Amino acid sequence: MKINSHVHISIFEGNANNLEESFALLKKDMADNNIDASIVIPDNIENSPNVADLEMAQKLIKDDNRFYLLGSPQIIQRGSSEVRKYEELIKNNVTKGIKFFPGHDPYYPTDERCLPYYKMCEKNNVPILIHTGENSGDSECAKWNDPKYIVEIAQKYPKLKIVIAHYFWPKMDYCYATTKEVENIYFDLSAVADDEVVEMTGGIEKIKGILKKTINDRSDKVIFGTDWPMCDTKKHLELITSMELGKNIEDKIFYKNAIEVYNLPL
Repeated sequence: MKINSHVHISIFEGNANNLEESFALLKKDMADNNIDASIVIPDNIENSPNVADLEMAQKLIKDDNRFYLLGSPQIIQRGSSEVRKYEELIKNNVTKGIKFFPGHDPYYPTDERCLPYYKMCEKNNVPILIHTGENSGDSECAKWNDPKYIVEIAQKYPKLKIVIAHYFWPKMDYCYATTKEVENIYFDLSAVADDEVVEMTGGIEKIKGILKKTINDRSDKVIFGTDWPMCDTKKHLELITSMELGKNIEDKIFYKNAIEVYNLPL
């Protein structure tokens, strides 16, 4: 089994004319790469024709049990006012956790407006996913999602499962060193095999070295993901298999850890 824990339904570089076509492409990508299930991350920009927000993502994946959703509250626009809404979505099994976008949006993970969401997720035993690292063409945005802030949150909420997306590229070695002692921090591997990320991080062998250290430390904390359609699924699959980790560890990364962290009924 393989679970892609980090995908979007979006129009990227003219890949589709609308979001329905993008969703069809996602399903084809899953078939081509033998992906059994995917976790869809809605954008926190509402009503965009180019990327599915929560409402559109719900509509698109309806009745297809291969797909799961995260929530994506609008911290800048609405602060913590949507906590009750997202708790209901979690309790009704609509969403499996919450994604935060520091760096895309100008706030730190330690922002007071985020804390009620963290407390709620901890209480309901669902994870949060935090965007980290640079955005393509924008290195300054990484100041908002430095792992040192995520460590603060992990220590404040020790039972909260916190998933770091994109491994704070290109400073993956710094991310490893900053977080390696923190038990409730996890990593999804979305974007780490992308050509730009590989080049700026120092090459594929450096990335493999950091990932191997992470996996040796805590093989139950690493989760397969891609950031499709921005990033290529096949390259991310090849990154994992090329490390020759053995079937037991590969199974953890490809699906077992995602099932455990996101409480998936698989």
